[in-house]
Amino acid sequence: MVGVRRTGKGGPRPGAGRPRGPSGEVRRNRVVVLLTDSDLETLERIAKERKLPIGTAAYEVLARSLSRRRT
Repeated sequence: MVGVRRTGKGGPRPGAGRPRGPSGEVRRNRVVVLLTDSDLETLERIAKERKLPIGTAAYEVLARSLSRRRT
């Protein structure tokens, strides 16, 4: 293969990286929320009980609250 330069650094591999979720369920908007110490403790307790990361537990609590709200 004349003229092809190989640097040995490889490149992107097909299928590498985090898999994409279903298009309707992808969370891509970021929001910052400040919590009091007691609210954070409560959220950490909920996350621990459900064996979830804190961010996922916070999302579930917020999503449930928003789905109950009437517009």
